[in-house]
Amino acid sequence: MDWLEEKTEQLRRFLQEKSLVRALIWYLCICTVGVIAAYWITRNLCLVWIEVLEKRQVQPEAYYRDPRLQAALAEKGSWENFCLFALKGFYSACLYLYILIGFAAVGKIFLETRIKPPISAITQGLNYINMGDYSHEIVWRGKDEMGLLCREMEHMRGEMLKNKKNQWRQQQEQRKINAAFAHDIRTPLTVIRGYTEFLQRYVPGGRVTEAMLMEKLNAMHEQEERLLRFSDTMTTIQNMEKREPSGGWHSSGQVVKQLEAVICGIGQNTELELALEADLPEKELFLDLNLLIEVFENLLSNAMRYAVHAIQAKAVLKGRELILFVRDDGPGFSEKALRMGMEAYFSEEENSREHFGIGLSICRMLCESHGGSLSLQNSVEQGAIAAASLAAGVREQ
Repeated sequence: MDWLEEKTEQLRRFLQEKSLVRALIWYLCICTVGVIAAYWITRNLCLVWIEVLEKRQVQPEAYYRDPRLQAALAEKGSWENFCLFALKGFYSACLYLYILIGFAAVGKIFLETRIKPPISAITQGLNYINMGDYSHEIVWRGKDEMGLLCREMEHMRGEMLKNKKNQWRQQQEQRKINAAFAHDIRTPLTVIRGYTEFLQRYVPGGRVTEAMLMEKLNAMHEQEERLLRFSDTMTTIQNMEKREPSGGWHSSGQVVKQLEAVICGIGQNTELELALEADLPEKELFLDLNLLIEVFENLLSNAMRYAVHAIQAKAVLKGRELILFVRDDGPGFSEKALRMGMEAYFSEEENSREHFGIGLSICRMLCESHGGSLSLQNSVEQGAIAAASLAAGVREQ
């Protein structure tokens, strides 16, 4: 029995790895063998019983010498005739009956083992999604088309969960941005209010000299400029959040040429040494090239603020992700910058007059809108590394 169970399990695993069409063919082949075996056994048994019943009808005396048995045989003659007729009918129709039963059994087994379980997993996962719960995985380990469908559905669920988390995080960040903006505009508004009250009080009495008046007006103008910069920054962030990627097919050579053009253009305005290493296979990539260039420019601009001598950039294709690495030879990120450097209005100085990190914040939002991400880390040797990944379609040229 152990040997039979082992072989049955091996056969089940073998069929589980086949595609639906091939598995169905294997099921039908096994069914055919079973039908042939059942028909052969039934045929032999029916022939034996038919022969026995026919001999009883032809030579009953040879089998029953006792007169009492002959009388009983006469009474049972009609029953034996019926049994003989039934056996002959069953003998003639058993093949078709077994084929029908075999096909029905194959359909039932195929449906119960290859179709219903993955559909049940997908249905259960979709029910959780409809209820707003994206945490339940759609699991089916088959290697056939239904397994592929389940994996695609699981990938879709993961993307929906990722988008939902991004939406929650963006809402949280928007609240932080609004709070930071409200906090930052309070200071210039307070200064402007104080100067306005001062001028309203002392100008009518002629107690304010022209020099003092110009000093106050210049200070008020400076605070107004701060308010305008805050407003422009807020508008830029909102536009980045609303921006939708516009993808197209580009050869890897075109992508590299565009990146090299950015390096060449920026390198003419700086004494830093800029270098680009591109490790892209000869394939076509589906992505928003303008968005990629914008991210690259922002990363380079941020690196130029801290680089001492050189900036190294690298572009690699990993699966369906295009990753840009930008490394400078500066002091690197602080612990606080590694945690919060991609947040809008980030500043390492608590009471600073200006906020930094808006470039990295924009890069992060652009990467996420393209299905990627932005990460910050320090180099083992020296300097900071920013890695921007963007989801990209890939096909052979």
